[in-house]
Amino acid sequence: MNGKHRMVEQSKQWLCDALINLMTKENFQDISITEIAQTAELSRKTFYHSFKNKEAVINYLCDQLFDQYFEQLLQQKPQVGEMMLKTTFDIFLNFWWRKRDLIQLLIRQGLFDHMNEIWQQKAIPRYQQFAAPWHVQGTPTQVNYVMAFQLGGFTNILRVWLGQDHPEPPEQIKDLMLLAAQQLADSLNTN
Repeated sequence: MNGKHRMVEQSKQWLCDALINLMTKENFQDISITEIAQTAELSRKTFYHSFKNKEAVINYLCDQLFDQYFEQLLQQKPQVGEMMLKTTFDIFLNFWWRKRDLIQLLIRQGLFDHMNEIWQQKAIPRYQQFAAPWHVQGTPTQVNYVMAFQLGGFTNILRVWLGQDHPEPPEQIKDLMLLAAQQLADSLNTN
């Protein structure tokens, strides 16, 4: 990465951090581009060189979050059955637990559903990169439906869990998720 590219990325990060800071104090809809630029100690011109609008800043933030999350998923060693599920739940819950203040902020600002849309778009192309035993092989349309089903469960867990003022620790939520998965599996195996 050359110096100019590093500076562009640094400016984007400063603008993103500025928007997050402002959202802790005021409604996202009421925040202006000028406020974001001033808080980042950058010019409006720099803002518009980096982003089209403030929604693009949110997109950038969500892209960063999911890139970090997927990177952790991809580092997971393939395992058999329940062990893979437990490890995946651990990665999921602990990653988002560390980001809980930001997730709670996005929920309060009404931006959580937007985050989910970005997650869905980013997850589908990465579906085959993460070899999980519960992934189905199928057409792109089938994979899209399966991902919507799986991600819906995960993101709704986030919304309910981290939408609380005092969320339970990750281990407690993991136990509930495992119980739900086991009950679903058991219900499919009864004759």
